[in-house]
Amino acid sequence: MESVRKRRSADRMLLFITFSFELIIDILGITLPIFALSLSASPFEIGLLAASRGVVYGLFTFVSGYISDKLDKRRMLIYSVLISIILAVFFYFSTNPFELIILSFFQGLATAIFWPTMEALIVNDQDVSISRSLRNFNVSWAIGVMIGPLIGGSLITLFGIRSPFLVVTAIAITNVILIVRYASRKSAQRETVKEARTEKLPIKLISTTVILGAMATIFLAFFPAFGIQRGINALEIGIMLFLFGVARVIMFYNPPSTKIGLQSSITLASLGLFLVYLGEKITMYVGTITVAAATSLLYVYSIEHFLKGKEETRGRRAGIFEGSAGIGAILGSFFAGLAAELSLSYAFLVASIIGLAFVAALRIGRFKT
Repeated sequence: MESVRKRRSADRMLLFITFSFELIIDILGITLPIFALSLSASPFEIGLLAASRGVVYGLFTFVSGYISDKLDKRRMLIYSVLISIILAVFFYFSTNPFELIILSFFQGLATAIFWPTMEALIVNDQDVSISRSLRNFNVSWAIGVMIGPLIGGSLITLFGIRSPFLVVTAIAITNVILIVRYASRKSAQRETVKEARTEKLPIKLISTTVILGAMATIFLAFFPAFGIQRGINALEIGIMLFLFGVARVIMFYNPPSTKIGLQSSITLASLGLFLVYLGEKITMYVGTITVAAATSLLYVYSIEHFLKGKEETRGRRAGIFEGSAGIGAILGSFFAGLAAELSLSYAFLVASIIGLAFVAALRIGRFKT
């Protein structure tokens, strides 16, 4: 009975670490584009912030997921958070957009180590179904999505553009302490599993995750700078992204995926991105909530299908999931960055077209079948 309580306590700590790591990501997510804009970054350079992060993230998650099946997962979590601490300090002292772009490579490395490792850990509880474990996991990081931009926007408005980096440093240090304590309570033996083949994954599932990564990244990469350009202050942008997080929490807690369907979810995301493209304050609010709801449904669909498999290969399957989303992030942010050179609003139009084109491809494929 005591061991069960300890395991439950450790699992709750994992969920809290998930929340606080996502908090770091989203505080940086609203801060970096606005900070880059204050350093006279061009729209293409703002797109490169997301692309540089996505390049490392998209490629290294395949490797980190594979490694997490063989090494101590808690040690890997510590490495990822330590990188976040160092990055926050360097971000604070940055003086030009080029430095931000270079540092974003390492931000991609930190997240590439963290997410496949945590996803493999979070579904290892034999007493809880994968769907329930993922629901708790998704709600935890979605709360970070909800609160992070609000904290970042408030800090920028009240204390200046560099202040969020100090808060990120404090959160990351707290995370390291929690992970170390968790590792000392729960045995952290080196995992020596025999080599196991990963079951073949359907192309439709991988391509859906690529599209999800492209659409979500374009929205999050360009929305803060677009809002500033439209005359909205950082605090109100934080409120919009807070609502984005609220919608995600609701969708993750009780996802109506079976009722809405894959194609409808992608179409809904495209509609939301088009509403943001229109650039009116009311359409931006509605578009933000719509994008959040639709991409959350896509996320639930993808991650559950990826992690339903052999326990000894879950790390690498999580790596393939995150890597597929990362590849979408690379391609999406790059092409959206090119379009944003003409106007920041075009980034959202590109994302909307990508979603509709994928739906059309699915329909054509079904018709041929």
